[in-house]
Amino acid sequence: MKPSPLAEILARRTAEGELYEKLPNDRVRCFACGHRCVIPPGFDGICRVRFNEGGVLKVPFGYVGALQLDPVEKKPFFHALPGSRALSFGMLGCDYHCGYCFTGDTVVLTDQGPTTFADLFASCARTESRPDAELAFPEGRSVVAASGTLRRLRGVVRHPYRGELVTIRPFYLPPLRCTPDHRVYATTDPEAPPALVPASDLSTDHCLTIPVRVAAEVLPARAVRSEPVAAASIATAAHGIRSIGARTAILEYDDPLTADPHAIVTADNYLVPLRGVEREPYEGDVYNMEVDEEHSYLAGFFAVSNCQNWVTSQALRDPSAVAPPQEITPRELVKLAHEHEARIVTSTYNEPLITSEWAMAVFKEARAAGLVCSYVSNGNGTPEVLDYIKPWVSLYKVDLKSFRDRHYRELGGTLERVLWTIRALHEKGFWVEIVTLLVPGFNDSDEELRDIARFLVSVFPDIPWHVTAFHKDYKMTGPDNTSVATLLRAAEIGAAEGLRFVYAGNLPGQVGKWENTYCPGCGELLIERYGFRVLRDRVADGHCPRCRRFIPGFWRVPAAGAEAGAGLAAR
Repeated sequence: MKPSPLAEILARRTAEGELYEKLPNDRVRCFACGHRCVIPPGFDGICRVRFNEGGVLKVPFGYVGALQLDPVEKKPFFHALPGSRALSFGMLGCDYHCGYCFTGDTVVLTDQGPTTFADLFASCARTESRPDAELAFPEGRSVVAASGTLRRLRGVVRHPYRGELVTIRPFYLPPLRCTPDHRVYATTDPEAPPALVPASDLSTDHCLTIPVRVAAEVLPARAVRSEPVAAASIATAAHGIRSIGARTAILEYDDPLTADPHAIVTADNYLVPLRGVEREPYEGDVYNMEVDEEHSYLAGFFAVSNCQNWVTSQALRDPSAVAPPQEITPRELVKLAHEHEARIVTSTYNEPLITSEWAMAVFKEARAAGLVCSYVSNGNGTPEVLDYIKPWVSLYKVDLKSFRDRHYRELGGTLERVLWTIRALHEKGFWVEIVTLLVPGFNDSDEELRDIARFLVSVFPDIPWHVTAFHKDYKMTGPDNTSVATLLRAAEIGAAEGLRFVYAGNLPGQVGKWENTYCPGCGELLIERYGFRVLRDRVADGHCPRCRRFIPGFWRVPAAGAEAGAGLAAR
């Protein structure tokens, strides 16, 4: 495998951090995010990019991993310099880790036949080494997805893992070992479509799914109640199963008891029952992959979810699609912003809190040049990091993923910390906007939406709340796309609970008035939008032109060198 220059770039591009304290025995405590990691010498934090080198905390510095020019509405900020351009940059690392991975001996089905994750990774000609993982990029390879059809393989990730594994023991097929949060397609009701279920939630009441198109090559005839349907459209993969003797190996796991439950045949899948689900400690490498279109694949021949954002944001995107990290100076970034007439510079893509030292180096130059600075963040903050960034950051968007603590704990965080951060940001004088991606069946119940709205009203009833639509090509494939009706219902709940500025996003032209800004006093149309385009802006001075009601927001660029909150108009 060809080594990448990325590891060399990252080794050069570090500096001593400022958000930490020294502890006895050369340990350090990091303050960049809510984990407040205590890091021994030679180790790194949960983010994997802040590490202890001989009692000194080293942090990322002097490069960008992604650089993009966007309308500020795409961040989204709807009450901040409407229609302006934002130069967005990102680095590496994330302080939330889903850990959706399998062990290296897990069989995956490819266009060249079945292979293990470890062998697939080793077969890739190009690799990238990261502080938190290694990525391998195949050339022209495809894998069988949950539908049973071939989809392009974008990349394979390998990273160290220490913790619990779930061992899933199906009838007729070998066991699977994966991290507890990995989602697999399963159902307890043959009449209901399979849904993505975390491995830790599986029980012997569940059945896993094998696409009809491949089941005939995998399951023994006695496993099903009727003759299996012949595998179609994946002849190469099926031939690979036969040619390497995988079926013979699989059948070694057949239970000799005649009372084994049968697999159930549906229109699209064979539903295979489970004989048991167990947990075990594990320390070693685990693997995952990212797949185009369906974002799913077959692990041990069962349908499972795609890699959860390792390739696309926690590390970087596929180098075949995006340039590798580039060394750059703060002055060069500011120059780029001016050349492209951007009024805002935004730290985003990865979690900006964990690269705050570099962001502040950029923002100090940007503020001196008259630019506005912003964070797009998951909100896992600390008092230390918010005080550190306050002189330079004017705008702060928080992704409020859910109002249920169990969902945050699956990501390695807590809801309480995010709610604290939102309240602290407002109290400290940042201009804050909140986004909730509505995922059907996950966070879109009336009860949860009301809980979110009531909390935001308790912070500031004028805080903008963006409810946005989930699409199947975003992170996971189990839930349906968010409907227009769901967005409208969420927006109406927010308004009914007392929020004055609620927006339904990313379905341009389909959500009526919820794309626009209206005066809460007289109802006058203030800002008309279509998607991320501003068609009309009538809030130049921060007031309604009709009734002169004050409209909270960040409506003007402060003078160069002025305090970061100087453009803020909020009660």
